[in-house]
Amino acid sequence: MLFIISGPSGVGKTFIIRKIIKSDPCLDNIIPCTTREKRPNEKHGQDYFFLSEEKFKEKIKNKEFLEWAIVHNNYYGTLKKEVENAKKSLILNIDFQGALQIKKKKIQAIFIFIKPESLDKLSSRIKKRGELKKEDLEIRLKNAKNEIKQATKHYDYVVINRENKSNQTIKKILQIIKHNS
Repeated sequence: MLFIISGPSGVGKTFIIRKIIKSDPCLDNIIPCTTREKRPNEKHGQDYFFLSEEKFKEKIKNKEFLEWAIVHNNYYGTLKKEVENAKKSLILNIDFQGALQIKKKKIQAIFIFIKPESLDKLSSRIKKRGELKKEDLEIRLKNAKNEIKQATKHYDYVVINRENKSNQTIKKILQIIKHNS
């Protein structure tokens, strides 16, 4: 089974997915590819496969991606072979555009959107992550607002990740997974 988890930048997707996978041995995740700069706490091959734009475009040309998108001026994508070779149910951390691509391809999956408690709290979380130009923050918040507005139309479930209550979010998502496995 395939579980797609999306949500705005800074909502806590990566943290939540890591905790879910640690708590259920029947689940695994696929490491996505990106062209964005690596953050100080991230590792190549563990958080993302960090690729040059040239290498990413080559993979697009060779149709190696299940889905890909340009988000905040960086490429993100999920390799087909990673999904095809999976031996467990998968949780994919995929942005809004990528999730819509998977829906359009009619790939059977459960779509879960993680929503922030508020845009103000989301803004604070993004700022805490480090250096971000004011314009970039504004773009991320604008995108978040649009995604949140459309989430109920495109996703099977919408789960609110409340500040300092990520364990509740994890528990809800695990219940969704159990219900749909």
